[in-house]
This record gives sequence, structure tokens and C-alpha cells, in this order.
Amino acid sequence: MLFFIFYFQQGSIQQGESAKVIKERAWRFHKKDKTWFKRHEDISCPSDEYEEGTYVYFDHETGEYKKYYEWLSR
Repeated sequence: MLFFIFYFQQGSIQQGESAKVIKERAWRFHKKDKTWFKRHEDISCPSDEYEEGTYVYFDHETGEYKKYYEWLSR
């Protein structure tokens, strides 16, 4: 439900509140890919600019991904 509110009530107070709760649950929003994800396992290649590892995405698929920090919401 939180993801539905985030994507379908854009610009509303509800969208901001849903994003806050999603972040509290360890999800992060990727600004370039416009999707939510969180770590599935520990990262494999950390650096100052990116990390690689296995992540769970909003659509519940798991896969390898290189996450650049500059594209993440804080």
C-alpha cells in the first residue's frame, strides 16, 4: 500500500509520508531508475562512489545491481 501511495499520489502530503515510512523500513529510492530497493545481502564491492550486491526491488525481484551514491535520495 505504501508503494501505491508513493507512486499514485505524487505531490501530495501522503506521498511524502509514505516515503518516510518506506525509508524507515530500510528501503532506498534510486532517483535515476525511479525505483525502491533494499539490500538483500551484504554488499560485495563497496567504494566511495558505488556498491555492488544483491538487492530486493519494489517489484520483489532480486538481482545484481551497481548502486551509485549520487543517484540515491538521502
